[in-house]
Amino acid sequence: MPDVLTVIDASLVIKAILPNPEISRCQAVLAQLQDQQLVAPALWVDEIASALAKAVHFGQITAKEGEEALHQAMALGVQIILPDETQAGLAYHQALKLKRASVYDSFYLVTAEGLEAEFWTADKRLVHSFQVNKPAWMHFIDEIAI
Repeated sequence: MPDVLTVIDASLVIKAILPNPEISRCQAVLAQLQDQQLVAPALWVDEIASALAKAVHFGQITAKEGEEALHQAMALGVQIILPDETQAGLAYHQALKLKRASVYDSFYLVTAEGLEAEFWTADKRLVHSFQVNKPAWMHFIDEIAI
């Protein structure tokens, strides 16, 4: 198992799978991270499945393509971290600090912070919520040249 842990969020994986303008960049990020142990909070699985079901529902992809994409995402071997009360509290306070209405993104942040891991996202709004105080361990897909 690789020594380096890297937290990835669902936006990165979904944008690496579904047709969108950032697909090449997201695929490049995942390729760069292939030798690292990918980690995510448990909600990652829910977010992946939900995004794919939504893409099928709205006709962006077929049901068969959705199944294949779900298999592709799960084949990344992402280690899932189950939340506990401490993580929930930290995510709650992080969401309030960032003036976010939900804690979903905050779970990724506290997972990365707790593991002292790098964090990669394709969520521009999340990165911008930090304004000038973005942590050094937080990375946005535009850091990769393609």
